[in-house]
Amino acid sequence: MIKQAQIEWSNGTPISTEFEDVYFNSENGAEEARYIFIEGNDLENRWSSDSFKQDHFTIAETGFGTGLNFLSAWRLWLQNSQPHQHLHFLSVEKFPLDRTSLIQALSEWPEFEAFSHQLIEHYPPMVSGWHTLHIPNPYLTDQQEHSGGHVVLHLYLGDIHDWLPQIDAKVDAWFLDGFTPSRNPDMWTDHLYLQMARLTPFNGTVATFTAASKIQRGLKAAGFSVSKRKGYGQKREMVMAFQQYTNGPKTPAYLLQQPWLESRHENHFPNKTATIIGAGIAGCSSAYALAKRGWKVTLIEQQTIASGASGNAQGVLYAKLSAEMNLHSQFYLSGYLLSLQYLKQQLPDKQNWDNCGVLQLATNDKEVKRQANFSNKYQMDDIVIPVDANEASNIAGTDVPYPGLYFKDGAWVYPTEWCKTLIQHENITVLDNTQVSRIHKNNSLDNNSLANNKGEWEAHCDNGSKYISDVVLVCNANNAKNLDQLSFLPTKPVSGQVTQLPSQSIKLDTVLCGDHYVTPTHNAHLNFGASYRIKSDNTDVLTSENTSNISNLTSCFPSIGEQINLDNPPIGRASVRCTTPDYTPIAGAICHQEFFENNFSELRKNRKWKFQKPANFYSGLFVNIGHGSRGLSSAPLCSDMIVAQITGEPLPLPKSQVNIINPNRFLVNAMIKK
Repeated sequence: MIKQAQIEWSNGTPISTEFEDVYFNSENGAEEARYIFIEGNDLENRWSSDSFKQDHFTIAETGFGTGLNFLSAWRLWLQNSQPHQHLHFLSVEKFPLDRTSLIQALSEWPEFEAFSHQLIEHYPPMVSGWHTLHIPNPYLTDQQEHSGGHVVLHLYLGDIHDWLPQIDAKVDAWFLDGFTPSRNPDMWTDHLYLQMARLTPFNGTVATFTAASKIQRGLKAAGFSVSKRKGYGQKREMVMAFQQYTNGPKTPAYLLQQPWLESRHENHFPNKTATIIGAGIAGCSSAYALAKRGWKVTLIEQQTIASGASGNAQGVLYAKLSAEMNLHSQFYLSGYLLSLQYLKQQLPDKQNWDNCGVLQLATNDKEVKRQANFSNKYQMDDIVIPVDANEASNIAGTDVPYPGLYFKDGAWVYPTEWCKTLIQHENITVLDNTQVSRIHKNNSLDNNSLANNKGEWEAHCDNGSKYISDVVLVCNANNAKNLDQLSFLPTKPVSGQVTQLPSQSIKLDTVLCGDHYVTPTHNAHLNFGASYRIKSDNTDVLTSENTSNISNLTSCFPSIGEQINLDNPPIGRASVRCTTPDYTPIAGAICHQEFFENNFSELRKNRKWKFQKPANFYSGLFVNIGHGSRGLSSAPLCSDMIVAQITGEPLPLPKSQVNIINPNRFLVNAMIKK
């Protein structure tokens, strides 16, 4: 788990007791940040130039500290950038300040007050891992911000040497910060400089406050051209550098061994047009993410918006964490935190969602033991806390006969309204009641003979219409594999029915999840369920399942059963979830199946074969499906990840987590099993 910074204060200046060093210059830390990092990377000239046409710019920083460097860059970016341009700021911090200390530190800089307020508001919980924070422009209204988005802070809490190899990004400028090399030698290593070289394209720049000869030698050995300038204040010199090699960021060795995991391709999408198939939470999230980056999106839905599994009246948002914080738990935790962030920004009036909290109850001995093991190993008090039955009852406002884990910010969500809000963007065109029958690459080459071919995609519909775009993103759940290019995906339908009782005013203050779930009354309706019909795509509403849901509700939560009014007949809604054999979403670029089987046939003999050849991807074809019953947590995060792959922005996930959702894992599995 993460270790918070231990600090002392001297005249308003925080001092690290671990490294016996100050976080910023006590006289003028803001001016120091501007001189070293802003001027050292020539950012004002680069951003204000008429030739600056980049859709996104990426800064990476070693040592977030108080966030002062971030605030300086953010303010300058807003003064120079266009609405569709995004700044990505990647920062690693091994010993983060707690929120109270951060507030105290930033109070020293009133000129950043508006920016500091937003940073403090979005500051992540003290949990190790990756935190992607979409921080609104402090000078825009909610309505204006909904259509834009300027700055994304990727804050990695943990050791820099663990996290840098996991980053997939092209870094335009480095803020090489952190405590001085003599006091923090573990950070300033050759491993750091080699990772910087891997991530930095030609002419990418570096600036650092130190001019230590060891740092200069390390940067030069990694391929950077190094120069010096006068240091800030009384410091004699500081170092600047730039990437002098034209081959840009290096591909990690493991990707050469497993090339189907590669997420960076030579994608050139001059028209910035996309066709998205499916308008559930995955499709709508993806459409919104592309639209706010200036892309023109055609969103095609065979029925109506959120008519499938995203159409229930109240879905539940929390993260079901395993006893061990494995890659899957880390992925869902990141998704949960991101979805909460988006809901607060995109639905600020909270009419169609409420972070009233979620109680994940231990209704049997096995779950009691699992939750106890989790709580003993991990302390995440900012996110989830263990509670006994009495505490659970006090939180819920009704008698709860089980202990559990309490997600303090967990929520219920009306997904349909979230989807409708997301697609209210001038760059999104919605076509409902339209069925896409096939997709095809529009060029002179055979669509099935060359994966990385140029040209536009055609989406052909049953009504005879055709839609042309640079990119096709498939988000239509189980129907995705009806397309020839995606036929290998082993998705499984699981139908389920939720029950609604009208005219209810039941006392329940939080969501209860056990073997079944029930949400607080909304609009005088109580929603609960859900049933599971494995390998079924039947959406018929069954009286028997309404009866079963009511029976399960009263059995699991007797106090609620005593309050329900059955004078009005129950209403059922059945939908089909899209699941996968490993219960993990499918999100990313698609390899050509035939080429894959021919080029990587060695997998049939040796699953650890080290390949030295590229995979064959369909250029501009992506998929975002398989979210099961956890789409509220996973779909928006997967959408952001795919959009980053399309646009070339930093991925919002570590590579290890990107790999577990990679669609091409099923091609590998199929070959190994043969």
